[in-house]
Amino acid sequence: MKPILLIFFLLASFPLSAQNLQLHYDFGKDRKFFTATLEMFKPDTLGSTYWFVDFDHNSSFEYELRSMSSAYWEISREFYIPGIKKIKGLEQLAFHMEYNDGFSVGRDTAGNLLTAFSYNSVFLGGFSYPVRIGKTVFSTMLLCRLPRGMDVPDFQITTTWFQPLWKNRLLLTGFIDVWSQDKKDNPDEKEIVFQSEPQIWFMITPKIALGSEFEIDKNFPYGPRQWELFPTLGFRWEF
Repeated sequence: MKPILLIFFLLASFPLSAQNLQLHYDFGKDRKFFTATLEMFKPDTLGSTYWFVDFDHNSSFEYELRSMSSAYWEISREFYIPGIKKIKGLEQLAFHMEYNDGFSVGRDTAGNLLTAFSYNSVFLGGFSYPVRIGKTVFSTMLLCRLPRGMDVPDFQITTTWFQPLWKNRLLLTGFIDVWSQDKKDNPDEKEIVFQSEPQIWFMITPKIALGSEFEIDKNFPYGPRQWELFPTLGFRWEF
């Protein structure tokens, strides 16, 4: 999972914070496991803070309930830019900074630890700006991406959205990330990575929803090189 939306531009004028817990069952090929996601968004007088953490429950116990096998965390901060509101066309430009990290472990059916590794941590910095298309506001970000251990930074373009429909009974959310990275087989060359996770939620109550997510990947760092699609069935609780 990824951030549903950095809705700082929509909510910055309100003393509002939001948290939610999601539980997804992944139906993708060779997946068939649960992922729990906890996320938080909070605006303040200087900007907004957003973070989320994913827990995959995919350890390979053949006849038991699967336990947590990996965790992935992202935290980002957006800042107002002093004086920018006086410049026409740039009134809502904000500075964006972000940190991503995580780890994963592997086990055999007997429960013996086989592998444990850390995802390469990534620092990002750049700018964000809201783009309105019809009634939907897309938060767009142009970022400099610096993975740990890399001397030359990459770029990343991110777009997120959050659109209630049908008197707030239907919710469309998600993101698209496009970034550059070193090729696995030739670190002197670059390749483009695409990842998107559109979500659709039906609000059973103002706090509880059922829905689905479709993870779409190409050249993802920890997966195959080809296009992949991973659908889920999800539960969401706002608290």
